[in-house]
Amino acid sequence: MRQRLPAVLALLALGMAAPLMAQQEDPFLWLEEVEGTRAMEWVEAKNAATVAELTGTPYYQPLYQRTLEILNSRDRIAFPSMMGDHLYNFWQDEANPRGVWRRTTWDSYL
Repeated sequence: MRQRLPAVLALLALGMAAPLMAQQEDPFLWLEEVEGTRAMEWVEAKNAATVAELTGTPYYQPLYQRTLEILNSRDRIAFPSMMGDHLYNFWQDEANPRGVWRRTTWDSYL
């Protein structure tokens, strides 16, 4: 019985704290307004700080270029989704930066 006592006390404490927590206003509730002005300004500031931190290192540009080469490589394997008798794949490359949906048959894919 002694081993269960801490768990019971923890549950009891949570049960008593829940009404108190429910009464507190969430100070970040404004972030749920995804396209709200305040939320967008916050996101843009955080993004700017992150980009500044990343681009400020000498490792950034070589890693960026290598990653871009890998993502744009024609040698990569297309991973399709199977639907019925066809295979579908969303493909992005330098010629299709926004992507294109492709469809093929099993025989063609193999």
